[in-house]
Amino acid sequence: MRSAWLAVVAVFVTQSVFGAEPKAVSVHPFTGRPGLSFAPTVRGNSLRKTWAIFAENVPFTAVVEATDAEPPGESYGRNKTPFDLVRLRVQVTPEAKPGRYSFRLVTDDGVSNALAIYVVEPPVVAEPPGAHETPDAAVPVNDFPVVVNGRIAGRGETDYFVFDAKAGQTLTFEAISGLPSIAAPGSNANGFDPSLSVYEASGSWFDPKRLKRIAWNDEPLWVIGQITDAYLVHKFERAGRYYLRLAAFSGQGGPDYGYQLRIRNGEIPAGPASPGKPWDERGFSRRLSASRLNELAERGGAKQDRQSVETYRAAADPITFRLPGTIEGAILQPGETHRARFHIDGSQDIAIEVETPAAAPPVFNPIVRLLDAAGGEVATNVSTGRGACTGAMFKSIAAKTIVPLRDPGDYTLEVRDTTADLADPGFRYRVQIRPQVPHIGQVRVDDDHINLVPGEAKTVRVNFDREEDYRGAIAVTVEGLPPGVEALAGADFDPDKDPPLSPGKRERYTGRTERTVVVFNAASAAPVTALPQVATILVRPVVDGKPGAVVTTKQIPIMVVGKP
Repeated sequence: MRSAWLAVVAVFVTQSVFGAEPKAVSVHPFTGRPGLSFAPTVRGNSLRKTWAIFAENVPFTAVVEATDAEPPGESYGRNKTPFDLVRLRVQVTPEAKPGRYSFRLVTDDGVSNALAIYVVEPPVVAEPPGAHETPDAAVPVNDFPVVVNGRIAGRGETDYFVFDAKAGQTLTFEAISGLPSIAAPGSNANGFDPSLSVYEASGSWFDPKRLKRIAWNDEPLWVIGQITDAYLVHKFERAGRYYLRLAAFSGQGGPDYGYQLRIRNGEIPAGPASPGKPWDERGFSRRLSASRLNELAERGGAKQDRQSVETYRAAADPITFRLPGTIEGAILQPGETHRARFHIDGSQDIAIEVETPAAAPPVFNPIVRLLDAAGGEVATNVSTGRGACTGAMFKSIAAKTIVPLRDPGDYTLEVRDTTADLADPGFRYRVQIRPQVPHIGQVRVDDDHINLVPGEAKTVRVNFDREEDYRGAIAVTVEGLPPGVEALAGADFDPDKDPPLSPGKRERYTGRTERTVVVFNAASAAPVTALPQVATILVRPVVDGKPGAVVTTKQIPIMVVGKP
């Protein structure tokens, strides 16, 4: 496989003036079962010229059966862009394993963004035609487990389901959105955020058909950056008939608001809130292993000859440990505080990292304080800032804090929950104190695909964080380019930003974010590609003139399309 090392070249990048970029918005239904076929429809823009499906390492085959323009009047919202419908036939292999699998549409104008198809083991049924907005029109569900493919087709619409439960029976309900909504500060109007409610018939003097809500869930936890799918576990006290109501949290609806409803016996753990990151620098759920120093050294282009990090168990009385060390414990009593002491002989730059293996923020919010021999606070994982809109002061806890210690002597590490009235066996923590290791932190490549016309260039931004005073170079290479396409190093315009109102000691809690630009340039004589070719962006450190190991990869399908 050939690799293109990026050279700095000035390239005039323009927007394509040829066919519109294909965009796949949603697919419905999006759930199949091993050995069976189903017929989903993809809705999106500039998809009329779709002729194939592109998917790698998936347990199904898919063919395009028809493409149509969406009839006038069926679009919703203020978006007046015409929509297209692509009708597919998907055949799932008998040996398919349950999971989430990505696919793309291939058109004459290039490859689309990715959508997902789920494969599940339980029986899959379709929501019957018609409205199911009242208990009288509820869809009967007779057996568990079951998966229902449904859709909230209009604003304000709800879907009711009716089922019988036994006394003491526990059921798990889960609603997976076909238009995923990512939790974001300030607003959550984009995407489909499903909610679930369980009702029992109670009746009243005014209305003998009145329902009483006995359980509800919008999402287990609203966390910025996480999917907002609904998950609900309920144990029924009495045998009887019950109703399940599924709706969009904010009342939205439309042709893209498909869902997958799972109903299963027992208490079934929820799936991951979002796909895991290849590297998580500051997530509370990341694993702080005994080989943490070597993991970071590899990302910094240094030798992996660092010592292992010893683990110490927290106790009721303060313990003593040596750097580097990891303190493990759990807040089992309200107001409980754990302390551990260490000694340094000279000045040292350290990093304090926090892992929460079970409950994580906003349920368990560990506060870590570093105190000197006199009891004065040297550092804490509580960062302070001001809101961009109102300027109001806010505080948050960080999973990583870097601290320069200039005075030798004894120090005490203190760990507690933010509140003094909460405790739980799940309030487990692992706090690792170690020397700082310069390295590349989080790397973000946001682009999903690239379509090029011969003679055209497009840019892809690669954002990265320099952690713990990493001052080496960062090399970006591209492998697997289509014939006639080259990758060049570039730079784009970055407008000036106003400084934070109150930056505080931001350097303790955030890395130094920088970016480079990769320019994908198609020569005028570049041959047209029939199908996407997957190129791989690789990022690695360069220290003392030597490239280190690859720390991040991102695969991007690329097509060279002909002029209309």
